[in-house]
Amino acid sequence: MPLMETRGHQRKRLDDKSPRHQVTSYWERTLWPLQSLYFLLPLLLGYELGAVMFAPEGDERLPQIYAERMLGRFFEWTGVTGYYLPGIATAVILLCWHFARRDPWKPEPRLYLVMLIESAILAAPLFIFSIMMTRPPTEATAMVGAAGWLPMLASGLDGVESWRQGVIFSIGAGIYEELVFRLIVIALVHMLLSDVLALPKSWSAGGAIAISAILFALYHPFDSHYPWQWDSLEWGRFAFYTLAGLYFAAIYVYRGFGIVAATHALYDVMVIATHFRNT
Repeated sequence: MPLMETRGHQRKRLDDKSPRHQVTSYWERTLWPLQSLYFLLPLLLGYELGAVMFAPEGDERLPQIYAERMLGRFFEWTGVTGYYLPGIATAVILLCWHFARRDPWKPEPRLYLVMLIESAILAAPLFIFSIMMTRPPTEATAMVGAAGWLPMLASGLDGVESWRQGVIFSIGAGIYEELVFRLIVIALVHMLLSDVLALPKSWSAGGAIAISAILFALYHPFDSHYPWQWDSLEWGRFAFYTLAGLYFAAIYVYRGFGIVAATHALYDVMVIATHFRNT
């Protein structure tokens, strides 16, 4: 959020009540946090509903995405608990950002189909890149993360019992991993580097993006917790996740939270589809 607000070409703050404020272009409106919330709201609801509908036998719901559990643990630390708090927090953060920017409230449904198409277009290069780096493409490339399922998903998706479960996990990973590593981490690190350490804006922005990408890579499971014990395959996975983190960060900065979350989710859906097509 602070990183995006410091960009020289950043869009003007708009106010519905002022006639001199006019909506300009698709590229500007899709950056607004409220439009991201409108765009992602069906995915948020679909994830929560699907987690219950496609739960393994004997369980109330699918295991939470690990990034979602991280948010849940933070809320537990503050004394607040609840399955749906991460989803509520996502909406509240985007709404607070909207209030700070004073953008228009009006939904623009015509944007959302184009945003979905753009997200699919942006997901395709990353999927192709994953194929180039790994054989088969599902090996070490799925960024879907759930407690207890991460190693299986990262090494062949064995933990996903059906394509429906895979799609639900993909949606959750897209939203919550981008919320944690792009929206929250980039904002906090940028604030630390810029406001606390007083680094130049370009250093703060670059540092925030690089640190978020490295943390995103380390978030994924490896055979060893210690990098000095990694083999070439492990280092290749780390390189892929870091580059993917940089790619997602660039999309976040230039195209906004809604599109980067959907891009991440659609990339994971492509991995899931490839896996179940080949099984």
